[in-house]
Amino acid sequence: MPAYDKRPIDWLGLLPVVGIVIAALVFFMTVGHAHEHQAGESEEQARVVQFYRTWLRPKGDFSITHRFSSCCYAMGMQQDCFPVEASRRRADGVLEVLPETGPDHKQFAHWYPIEHGIAENLQPDPRESPDGRSHVCIAEWSQIVVCYVPGYGD
Repeated sequence: MPAYDKRPIDWLGLLPVVGIVIAALVFFMTVGHAHEHQAGESEEQARVVQFYRTWLRPKGDFSITHRFSSCCYAMGMQQDCFPVEASRRRADGVLEVLPETGPDHKQFAHWYPIEHGIAENLQPDPRESPDGRSHVCIAEWSQIVVCYVPGYGD
């Protein structure tokens, strides 16, 4: 018959683990509801919202697992994915994009290079634009484009 450990449970020692589990649950619940369809949105806007909700990061040149983490709303409810307002090629051939941020997200309103092999058309399992426009997701903490899908004709 096996012997059982009769020491009392150290409940205070479990608090950090419980805290991490609760924080993870709150994070994933927030991300799951960040892109809900709003009343008054067009069908095209709804398709874009659904695309953002399901868009997963390609590996590219980053040390991450391909299609494991979300492109959009990495910081919870704060928007970090946008349609592309304009694009241009630098002299070295690198594509740069200017997100269409609107007045609420001016911190993202500048040109970003599309680097690191993250363009959807370069992936083994590419995603297509939901509305024919180019879209971009930016990691605010690093100001690096983490996801990019070219529009039709780009």
